[in-house]
Amino acid sequence: MSELPRTNPYTPGAGTRPSVLAGRATQIALIQSLADQVEAGKQANPIIFTGLRGMGKTSLLYQARDLLRARGWLAGYYEVRRDVEPGTAIQTIVADSAQLSTGGLRRALATGAHSIGNFRLALGPTGFSFAVATKISDAAVDPFPELVAFLSRLGTDARANGVGVALLIDELQIFLKRDLALLVQALSALKEQPIVLIGAGLPYLASEMAKANTYAERFRYEEIASLNDGDAREAVESPAFNQGFFWDQDAVADLVAESSGYPYFLQLYASEAWVAAAAADAPTITAEHVRLAGNPVRKQLDAGLYAARYDRLSDREREYVDAMVQVLVSEREGGTIGVNAARVSSGKVAGLLGKPLNVVGPIRDRVIKKGIIYAPQYGVLEFSVPGFADYVARRSASGDI
Repeated sequence: MSELPRTNPYTPGAGTRPSVLAGRATQIALIQSLADQVEAGKQANPIIFTGLRGMGKTSLLYQARDLLRARGWLAGYYEVRRDVEPGTAIQTIVADSAQLSTGGLRRALATGAHSIGNFRLALGPTGFSFAVATKISDAAVDPFPELVAFLSRLGTDARANGVGVALLIDELQIFLKRDLALLVQALSALKEQPIVLIGAGLPYLASEMAKANTYAERFRYEEIASLNDGDAREAVESPAFNQGFFWDQDAVADLVAESSGYPYFLQLYASEAWVAAAAADAPTITAEHVRLAGNPVRKQLDAGLYAARYDRLSDREREYVDAMVQVLVSEREGGTIGVNAARVSSGKVAGLLGKPLNVVGPIRDRVIKKGIIYAPQYGVLEFSVPGFADYVARRSASGDI
């Protein structure tokens, strides 16, 4: 029997944190620098991480949360959901992070003076939470003054204790435009406070935030891209090495090439190769185990990641996506599409559909809002998930569309 560890060290899945966060040293240093600025009493621009699904944006926010909490900050994570307002998101962030506060900051938070709208932060037997402080009025109330007043008081208490407040908000593009504008406007009003936003979202988030409020144009936007070969190798080899196990170098090379440096694919392929090696009780993960991983990986991607996205499209949205794929296939010799499918001209898609750009534009925008595609530049489209175009082409060829 080999000494293959029983615990698979790879973590494919939405929002799951890898045991080794490879290739993100620059972003981590940026977060640490921001914290240094705030603690020195200087202003710091919000940081927004943008990128495709599966690039590790959520893992990066979790890492930022842990780093800042270790420095004594109030730092909480929140993933935006449909029809959730910024006030609700901030309540969740503060109540969660306040649990770890100590000393003077904890005493300040427990005074009961921190209220947002009709809700007051209170310390109970099970920790901090927001409770209804006053009767909720049916009258429409501008939430902006309440939000600013709450965050301002929070910032004052944080500064008095030499720390800051970090709002770590994921999937920012899901906020309604008015709510995104409210959040940006509140941050603008709080420039003198030690409160920072570290957010994440899809590639088109920067333009959406600028449309919501021009103040967002001054935010720092950091693209989270695929890993280079060296970082991809680290993401594959280090988790196994930390358990005293090794990869054959040919196996790593094959896996890195197969995944094209896409973090989610790296985790998924590595996980399945690990399973194949464990099934064979092999002492080393080899190229053969990577080959055996190919079929289960494709099945998982087709049944989950790809099908879930394609099936939620309307008939007209599917027609638009299918046309994008047809353009890609026609532009490739042999009609094949790799993981890193090239960009597509929106004009060519409209031409194939036989409709003017202004007619298909609203359909395109809906597909963008659903996170299936994005526009890296004017008149150009690209799929948000690597390999999705190949899936659609294969599904079309099999007659499932």
